[in-house]
Amino acid sequence: MGGVDYPLSKPTKSRSRGQLSRAEIKAYEARRAAQRSQSPVSAAHVSSTEGTTRARRARSLSREEEFAIIKADMKRLVVILAILLVILVAVTIVLR
Repeated sequence: MGGVDYPLSKPTKSRSRGQLSRAEIKAYEARRAAQRSQSPVSAAHVSSTEGTTRARRARSLSREEEFAIIKADMKRLVVILAILLVILVAVTIVLR
């Protein structure tokens, strides 16, 4: 009743169109770092860093390879589902 009137949110500063927030700058820097890590690496750089770190190279899969991976994953999920169903039925019978 009577009470103090607290504002629901802090007033925000208006930004000009060219100014970016810290979150936007961090996201931009993360994208740039990801792009740099995916770019081709020079042979001299690879040989100098071979012992400490290995350069990862993105490899695109063919459509058939992608479907083979998906099919294997689906088979694995069906096996897991069957095992869980058997366990559920067994526990139901035991606890009845």
